[in-house]
Amino acid sequence: MPASTDEINEAARLVDAMGDYGAVMESLASAESELADSIAQLGQITNPSEQFVIERLTGLPNVTAVEAVTEGNDPNGKLGKAGGYTATVYFSSDLVDQSSVYRTEGHTHIVGGGCDGGGAVEVFATEEDARRRDEYLAILDGGLLASGSHAVYGTCVVRTSDLLAASQQKALEERVAASLVELR
Repeated sequence: MPASTDEINEAARLVDAMGDYGAVMESLASAESELADSIAQLGQITNPSEQFVIERLTGLPNVTAVEAVTEGNDPNGKLGKAGGYTATVYFSSDLVDQSSVYRTEGHTHIVGGGCDGGGAVEVFATEEDARRRDEYLAILDGGLLASGSHAVYGTCVVRTSDLLAASQQKALEERVAASLVELR
């Protein structure tokens, strides 16, 4: 407890010297909000459901159709298996000349065209599984079996067609990734 007016004045001067906390509090509140959004976005791209991916792809510019992989039409036979994807959704794009896309026999139009028709979002249970898939795809880059661009977002591998120009691949990948993390 201050004993004199001088001590009270000195304490007041020290408090004044500390400055205005309003700006600091605003900055902290903004950082807290950004952190909460970032956590929510990471949650959206951590093993999202097939339905979530379909919803996020549907209506995107240059995405004309989407189709999920099932056990009956899975071209790689990895759906639900250890280390495999928990969901994969292929999509067609109007940026790709669909008449130049090879379709595997017995498979539906979109899944049968694979990534060549536009791209895919492959969903994995863990980030490690997604990174392992991305590393495998990287081995094929630049070769006869190149499958297009690919990047990991959370536990998802976003892929785009090798039939697209590099700038188109990047733009399409960015649109897909932005839609997956958009908070709605």
